[in-house]
Amino acid sequence: MGKFDKDRHQKQLALRYCLAQGYLPCLEVVVNTASDLTTKPEVLTDIDVLGIENVADGTLRRIIFDCKSSDRLGAISRAFWASGLMTYTGADGAFVILGKPAVFNHRISALKVNVDLHDEKSFEELGRSRAQDFNTDHCYQASIDRWDVVYGAFTKANWSEEVFSLCRDVAPLSSKPEQSFRKILVAIRKNRGNVDPEKSDHICIFFDMISYMFILWSRMGRDFRRIYSPSMKRETFEDALRLYVWGGHESFAIRQALLETTLRAGAGNDGTTDLQEFPAWNRFVSFAGLIISSPADIFECAEICRELSIRQVVPNNADFDAKLKSRFKDNNRLAQFITAATSYVTDACRLPTD
Repeated sequence: MGKFDKDRHQKQLALRYCLAQGYLPCLEVVVNTASDLTTKPEVLTDIDVLGIENVADGTLRRIIFDCKSSDRLGAISRAFWASGLMTYTGADGAFVILGKPAVFNHRISALKVNVDLHDEKSFEELGRSRAQDFNTDHCYQASIDRWDVVYGAFTKANWSEEVFSLCRDVAPLSSKPEQSFRKILVAIRKNRGNVDPEKSDHICIFFDMISYMFILWSRMGRDFRRIYSPSMKRETFEDALRLYVWGGHESFAIRQALLETTLRAGAGNDGTTDLQEFPAWNRFVSFAGLIISSPADIFECAEICRELSIRQVVPNNADFDAKLKSRFKDNNRLAQFITAATSYVTDACRLPTD
């Protein structure tokens, strides 16, 4: 994301539109190939801005914002392209912000494929119809310049490259949240020796990662509530939860068999092994219980952690901080959830506890 990006202004408009609508914005989400047969993922395209809305009970709605200040494709061709991208990524709708107005017939036709064509002026008018002050700098996320600083923190910390990709590109579009969650845990655990809690850049990266985990936990929490019944025994719930986070019975059985084979090959081992537990299992079970108890607050925590992440590496703004404090005061679940999440990830990834 360059400072001289010709579509930069449009991206900021999309960013602020998401915030006005209550969507969690994700900037420049890379879309990779469906298959993973090479050592490095192959990039197909990227989504300029992806807005994620929590509809109800962990169901997420994803909206694509495609910004094209200049484009060789015609307006309707761009709409068809956006429709194909929606289908490929599983998104639910798309806005295309063009450099010049599309003809009315094309705009109406594009709506048939769930794509809304706009030029900058009509998109701003749409934003003001939803919130008069939508295009204002009202929180840490509302300026694309501050997102640049966060990206810079990741760039300086070379060890965070895999974490960055998993959080920014995989988590927002994930259809298997438990799998993506495991991958992020593995990536940060591999690099735990590089994490320095004394560095604001590293705290920024940590809160950014937690923000994307909350997106995944929102979906996972919906499934947890289908697993849980007030009348069930704790052991029964743990057994079902264990299989869920490992990706199902077959995946768990394969992992256990591989572990058992490895241990059998070790000198002096009798061929028996304990259950291979999920990292920081007891703390994870407790966190799952919190999620079940208050599902509506999970997704809001993602937005709060995003604000806290950006706040670590930019000049602090008293007005933005006052809004954050007010939200924590109005809903004590937010602090409880975020504290529990950070404690779990710190324990599971064996990070410094300073």
